[in-house]
Amino acid sequence: MESKLLPIGSVVKLKGEDEYFIIAGYLPQGSPEPDYVYDYSGFPYPLGYTGVFDVFQFDCKQVEQVIAMGYQDTEQMNFMEKLETNFSDFKHKKQI
Repeated sequence: MESKLLPIGSVVKLKGEDEYFIIAGYLPQGSPEPDYVYDYSGFPYPLGYTGVFDVFQFDCKQVEQVIAMGYQDTEQMNFMEKLETNFSDFKHKKQI
C-alpha cells in the first residue's frame, strides 16, 4: 500500500493478520519497540478497545487493503496536510 496516511476511523486489513483493524491515532510510540515511532495505532474491528492489550501499532507498509475509509471533512483534511508535511521529520526526530 502507498504511504499516504489514512484518516482516523479507516478499517484496514494488515499483512499476515486474519482480522481487521480500525485506525485510532497517529505516531504512537511504545512497546514492543519503545524507541520506534509507528505510523498508526488501532484496535481490532469490530470489537474495538477492551483493554490496553488491544492497542496495536503498525506502519503504512503493513496495510494490505483498505476495507473502509474513515470520515473526512475540511478540518480532517487540513490536519492531514499538516501531519503529512511534517510526518517524516517527526518520525526521524523521535527515533534519534
